Amino acid sequence: TEKIKVNLARKNDALCKTKYPILLVHGVFFRDFRFFNYWGRIPAELAKNGASIYYGEHESAVSVEEAAKELSAKIKKIVSETGCEKVNIIAHSKGGLDSRYAIANLGIAPYVASLTTVNTPHKGCEFADKLLSAIPEDTQEKVAEGYNKTMRKLGDKNPDFIAAVSDLTASACEKRNEALSEHPNLDGIFVQSIGSCLDKAVSGKFPLNLT
Repeated sequence: TEKIKVNLARKNDALCKTKYPILLVHGVFFRDFRFFNYWGRIPAELAKNGASIYYGEHESAVSVEEAAKELSAKIKKIVSETGCEKVNIIAHSKGGLDSRYAIANLGIAPYVASLTTVNTPHKGCEFADKLLSAIPEDTQEKVAEGYNKTMRKLGDKNPDFIAAVSDLTASACEKRNEALSEHPNLDGIFVQSIGSCLDKAVSGKFPLNLT
């Protein structure tokens, strides 16, 4: 009730209105389902306070490159249909890797005003490494088959569980970071990363070619 009162009192202030719309990019193993609110109350609160919100709506589990291709197409579509020129990307988890790849390699830098990543494993995810090293290959394939089959029924066109997990490993991230380091920082794009650790939050800026 208190939150409703606050939003009503400041409605005309449009505190969350930005020059360019916000694109929310989800992480691995999730979709932007209508009946499963991945982002919780965040989008609604932003919208109530003046923000214009869009969603990545990309596959739940594919390689970084494939997800980046989907995001690039989505961003170009938003810009084309709305005339907004650019978007502000807020990406969670693997979505940050997908977004970085799209900006550095797929020509959407001119359409991006900012990139904020939240708990993105820029240097790799230890769980992914352990998962692939500890679980027998045949078990991995069975899990992947079950996941891919389920997600096709829920809207994915070509889910790839193994490709998604593999691209989260430290070795895969290191390889991509080395490739990204060959690209200079791109002028005009504000880039920042926010991470959390138990009850302590840490934040800081990082270059697009983070290594």
